[in-house]
Amino acid sequence: MTEFNDLLKMLQVPNKVEKKTLEVSQAPEIIVPESSDTSNLNVPFEILPNLPTSYSPFNIDTFNHELFDKSSSKNQLYRDVVQNISAYDISSGCIRDIFYKLSNTPIESFADKWLPILMRATIGTAIHDFVQSNTNQFTEREVSLKVPSIRFSGRLDNLIGPNILVEIKSCTYSDYEKIIRTRKPRVSDFYQTMVYKYILEKHLAEAQDPNIKIRKGTMKPKLEKYDIQTIQFIYIAHDVTATDAESFGEVLNKIKDLKRLLNSKSNSFFFMTTLVIDTINDIAEKYLEYVENKIKYINYYIENNIVPPADDPFIDKSACFFCLYSRGVCDLCGRNGNGR
Repeated sequence: MTEFNDLLKMLQVPNKVEKKTLEVSQAPEIIVPESSDTSNLNVPFEILPNLPTSYSPFNIDTFNHELFDKSSSKNQLYRDVVQNISAYDISSGCIRDIFYKLSNTPIESFADKWLPILMRATIGTAIHDFVQSNTNQFTEREVSLKVPSIRFSGRLDNLIGPNILVEIKSCTYSDYEKIIRTRKPRVSDFYQTMVYKYILEKHLAEAQDPNIKIRKGTMKPKLEKYDIQTIQFIYIAHDVTATDAESFGEVLNKIKDLKRLLNSKSNSFFFMTTLVIDTINDIAEKYLEYVENKIKYINYYIENNIVPPADDPFIDKSACFFCLYSRGVCDLCGRNGNGR
């Protein structure tokens, strides 16, 4: 207890405090002018812009208009500078839309027809970032594949060695359930991976050319040779913007059904699954042929400034709803832009 007793003694307040006289220097006298006129005083100040005199809560209708304007500006900027065919163009794009885009055809409105697609794209990007930033299993990620000779520019998600290509895909719960039940990827997703396989195996030298500039944050393929024998999809269901459910209750029921289907009461990542497909034994040949032919067709129409005819095998009227050229440009989509 000795140490504590000593500490208590140090903390005790003495009974008598010795008074000391402090000398305080006198402050200078402040002289205030009698005149109240301050117009001649050189006081710095800032003129604020006109501020609203009243405020309103956040309004979804206003937000909708803001998204419309942002969508229009974003798409216009993209369309003004785009010069290349993307993997999405080849996997699921209508050849008319691709031709109009690459030939800088004027558009009546650049805004997306379905504005929630902006939110869906943001969520999809966040999912990619989350997976890629929390694993070391990929040997290459965000690989740029730019091949000017065929007007192609794409970016694949991940590679594992020279033989495994990995794509991260977000999807609706309805798509996710179908993927789980059938153990098959969405068709457009598989075609997209075939585009990357084709470029890596047929145009690797040009894609690795150090003189060709690529997008910041991406990298060129590292290896001397690629032989993609395995395609892996990482599917993640997330969608609250889906149009395939009439209510949130229906979405919740879909989730419950999926949990039962996966027997995943103890699996907190029930909304995430992988799907592996082998492309050996010439399984991929017909898909690679499709990719090669579509690239050739697109380049032919662009080089000869010919609008793809209605009977072109790569015309896709099912894509008219989202097509920006359905408004007064493409005669295949009709006035309502629905392909009818």
